[in-house]
Amino acid sequence: MISKASVSFVRISPRKVRYVIDLIRHKSVPQAQAILIGSPRRGGEILRKLLDQAVNAAERNSQVTPDQLVVSKALADGGPMMKRFRAATMGRANHIKKRTSHIQIELDLAKKNLVIPAKAASAKNTKAVMAPATKLGGSAVGGKKAGSKKLVGAK
Repeated sequence: MISKASVSFVRISPRKVRYVIDLIRHKSVPQAQAILIGSPRRGGEILRKLLDQAVNAAERNSQVTPDQLVVSKALADGGPMMKRFRAATMGRANHIKKRTSHIQIELDLAKKNLVIPAKAASAKNTKAVMAPATKLGGSAVGGKKAGSKKLVGAK
């Protein structure tokens, strides 16, 4: 973790913020900023300000450029709810919960120079080879003949 920024008691539902957080999680900082600038949701503006705060802290404290950073962790947890009542029919009252959020963003260095060892790379690229069918007409799986499958409903 290079830098962290958080904001508490924001008057927006955590569910609404999570829609935008899912768009920027594990993205590079310039890419995340572009997504947040173009986002029509209200949570996008809050997250854009929070991301700028985290980037400024990283530049100030760790001397890294925004191009080197990636959004490694982003959370929106629920805060306290303000409970209100609204009049309903037949003399009743309905509950209204005005939700708040606690939002956190963590930035980390991007791992661009990731080198895969040769042994692991060759294991990824090889495909499983199936055993050839037997000479007696059986298949490699189950030992049944290819044409002996009975169809349901066939006479």
